[in-house]
Amino acid sequence: MKRYPYFKTLFKYLILIVGLVIFAGPLLWLILTMLKTRGQTLAYPPEWFPSPITFDGFVRLFENLPLFGRWIFNSFVVSTTFAVGTVLSSSIVAFGFARTKARYKFVFFSIVLATLMVPEQITLIPLFIIFKQIGWYDTWLPLIVPAFFGNAYFIFLFRQFFLSIPFSLDEATYMDGGNLWTVYRKVVMPLSLPALMTGFIFSFVESWTDFFTPFLFLQSETKYTISVGLQLLIGIQSQDVPALAAGAFISLLPIAVIYFFAQRYFVEGIVLSGTKG
Repeated sequence: MKRYPYFKTLFKYLILIVGLVIFAGPLLWLILTMLKTRGQTLAYPPEWFPSPITFDGFVRLFENLPLFGRWIFNSFVVSTTFAVGTVLSSSIVAFGFARTKARYKFVFFSIVLATLMVPEQITLIPLFIIFKQIGWYDTWLPLIVPAFFGNAYFIFLFRQFFLSIPFSLDEATYMDGGNLWTVYRKVVMPLSLPALMTGFIFSFVESWTDFFTPFLFLQSETKYTISVGLQLLIGIQSQDVPALAAGAFISLLPIAVIYFFAQRYFVEGIVLSGTKG
């Protein structure tokens, strides 16, 4: 009986180890692949560990795609601007739904939520025609500007979090001479950092990993994002598996860094956003 807690703890760790192997296995294989030679990646049966360890895949990656560094920079600019626009616009709309006494706000909020059921692919053709006619084709504007008009998912997320903030703080701000904008800027936003960071991470990753939208609107190679640029490498060097793995690893690295450093805000934002309705 005394050993039961130890066996229970051991069982939990075994489950965690199995889960780690399942989810981290592909990433580990990717890292091992990018350090192999081309011959090793084509060997049968597969060789698990690189011998010798080589970084030639990274060299060939930048040799075959001299614009790869520029595509990384383009992705950072587009994704960061997209994330900032999404957080800013969605938080303003969510603030109106959560902290004001506007008439019919629940009706409009239901309409906003209903837009989540509309597939994004349905709006691509009308958007393409509009952006083409106003001269935005082959620019970053179609990738960035829509973010400044709000996102239904993040409006819902921020609204849920804003409702968890005591309304007494609003009343205290009004008594000190503040207005609605003061409540948003100096009360709600500083207290909503976990939710804002969560929204920033989600929207940044969404933009960073998006392939179809930049592929549809961008034509010049100098304006490509990394997700589109990697497709060129598949066409140029489809057999150069280490170079492909190196490119995939570089594209995953910023996302991993963001999740690592913002993990606390990410978890807190998700948990607290569902505490009120």
